[in-house]
Amino acid sequence: MVVASVRVLNPAGLHARLASLLCARAKAFQANIVIRASGYYISARNILDMMAANVRCGEVIVIHCDGQDEANALLALCEFIANLSE
Repeated sequence: MVVASVRVLNPAGLHARLASLLCARAKAFQANIVIRASGYYISARNILDMMAANVRCGEVIVIHCDGQDEANALLALCEFIANLSE
């Protein structure tokens, strides 16, 4: 298992469109990917749970990846979140 923290810097936070893109990226990997945000543990593949977490600008989220391609998944998702833009 690999874990990393990343701060959401997008002014609008992780709104519906960006949450959808994040879920699509997570589905590209075989690893089990769980995100801890707003006090919740969320499957990165579940758009409704991602939106329900209401991740805002400045919030730190923690990404947990476990499985065959965990390192690649973690790197890709951390880069995606760190570079979010409208």
